[in-house]
Amino acid sequence: MLNLLDVQPGQFIRMKSGETAEVVENVGDGMWLNARVEGDEEELVFCEDIAELVAQG
Repeated sequence: MLNLLDVQPGQFIRMKSGETAEVVENVGDGMWLNARVEGDEEELVFCEDIAELVAQG
């Protein structure tokens, strides 16, 4: 299980949908990340939608 409190801006996540996103901000509540998804659109990503932390985009 991924501890969202440890995720830092600039890291990349893969969502269960298969999309890769760059973390822009860690909200700090352990449940939400603000991330830039493919296509440069930022959105809040819920912990249940994240599959894994990845090395790069």
